[in-house]
Amino acid sequence: MNFLSKIYRHQPDERYKESFLRGLNYILEAQYENGGFPQFYPLVEGYYTHITFNDDLIVNALSILKEIAYETDFFSIKPEKEIVEKAKKAFEKGIKCILKTQCIQNKELTAWCAQHDEHTFLPAKARAYELPLLSGKESAQIVLLLMDIENPSDSIKTAIVKAVEWFEKTKIIGYSEVSEKDENGKTIEKKLVKDEKAKPLWARFMELDNNTPFFCDRDGIKKDNYQEISIERRTGYAWYTHEPNEVLKKFPLWKEKYFAQSKTKKKRMKVNF
Repeated sequence: MNFLSKIYRHQPDERYKESFLRGLNYILEAQYENGGFPQFYPLVEGYYTHITFNDDLIVNALSILKEIAYETDFFSIKPEKEIVEKAKKAFEKGIKCILKTQCIQNKELTAWCAQHDEHTFLPAKARAYELPLLSGKESAQIVLLLMDIENPSDSIKTAIVKAVEWFEKTKIIGYSEVSEKDENGKTIEKKLVKDEKAKPLWARFMELDNNTPFFCDRDGIKKDNYQEISIERRTGYAWYTHEPNEVLKKFPLWKEKYFAQSKTKKKRMKVNF
């Protein structure tokens, strides 16, 4: 859809517009009534029906809906008003779903699992090595989406603040992930090495109750160190991520904008009354 919009901006062929609008309609149809999205639509039996944050599926879908709903100039193709209203309702439902699925640990909001049960909203299992967890990777993009909402509600602000606190608590300092490649550029080994100058990184999988990083092979057995899983899984999956750094980078300005704004309003209210 992004590609079609870019092409249409320079070559307004009606076929591109029609295709884009069919894609938009597909996104609207695929959304659950509770605001989540399955991994596949039409639905496929199995874990594919879970509310899927994995690989930023929901964030990407909601990002498209957001641009349509608020009639920005991001897309060159402009749907009819009726579709715009549908997109707005779908975006709002999606944000409510995000808030409902934020995990609680010791009575405190934390982050999100890569997938959640579509009925209970609880963290759920997907592939054999994708167990219920707190995700350092997927949670980052969710928070960036929430931070991009203008005039956020108190619930959204709380979700962001608590997630940022969790990122601060779970960051790994002083280590870098190093990849070894063969002559064809294929990754044949990954290692975590000490590096005092390294940017913070996060484990993609962390325990729901205590944030301990863990790793899994295709047998579904948790390991404390990814050197304990097979080469195939160690090199074929993203076990660490830097994505939360972008959240921590943007958070101070976001906080200043919305919390300073709240204080100003309160002061004005006191003066008025």
